[in-house]
Amino acid sequence: MCRKVFLFSYVVIFFFPTILCFSLLHASDLEVTELMEFDSSLSESSGLASHGRFLWSINDSGNRNEVLKLSQAGEQINSIEITNATNIDWESLAQDEEYLYIGDIGNNFNRRNNFTIYKIAWDLLEKDFAEAEIITFSYADYEKGNFVSHNFDAEGIAVREEEIWLFTKNRGDGNSNLYRFPKLPGHYEPKKTQTLAVESLVTAADIDPRTGKLILLSMRRLSTGWVNIFWSGLTADSGVIWDSSESINISPSDQWEGVLWERSNGDILMTHEQNTRKSAGLAKFTSEALKSVE
Repeated sequence: MCRKVFLFSYVVIFFFPTILCFSLLHASDLEVTELMEFDSSLSESSGLASHGRFLWSINDSGNRNEVLKLSQAGEQINSIEITNATNIDWESLAQDEEYLYIGDIGNNFNRRNNFTIYKIAWDLLEKDFAEAEIITFSYADYEKGNFVSHNFDAEGIAVREEEIWLFTKNRGDGNSNLYRFPKLPGHYEPKKTQTLAVESLVTAADIDPRTGKLILLSMRRLSTGWVNIFWSGLTADSGVIWDSSESINISPSDQWEGVLWERSNGDILMTHEQNTRKSAGLAKFTSEALKSVE
């Protein structure tokens, strides 16, 4: 009997913390609801926006210079060619009430320091062709080289009031740098205004125009594989209030590259590329689900 008690105590002391930790780790994941799979024309969805009764998305590098118009369920309705644009590496969409912004901001191997934001009026996107206003920028602190490990790639832009906020995907130090510049046509050389300690690779961003709240999606490589992280935090005129930000792992893991606050109800929509699964797709989690883990 004493031996059994000793063995039971040993199991509790040495294994229960591990079991508890494992349970809490998985219980803390925020599980998304898959809404639909995209067809092959949107296999590399890297941005998401909404306007009126429709969603909008893009494919990333090497694909056509077009914006795809989708139903709320994610079914493709139309494709609109941006006639004065080239898809070098389209990585993000942002929006305000009057315009859609396409971020040609990807820089995987640090081979360029001249980037473009295409700004298109929403009413022009009712046709099959549209011409964009042009915003260009270069990093003021740009450094050449370090093709594998550098801090001048980006996959997330968002509009906050009269500015575009760009969040970098740092393979160098693992953080995300914030650059801010006007959303007016012209060329800018923004300086880094803030560094966010995400210890991961930021792949998408959005700011809720009603509350100023920021969403970031990121990916972190662990010994067991990649994990996806959802970040949220408030913003102010001075920048992101990072000390009060919160994060939670997303399940299932995938290449999540588009994120959007639903302006109508506060739900979160996300898109993933064709990577872990056989097709790209649209998913969401509700504002109520977010409250349950805050």
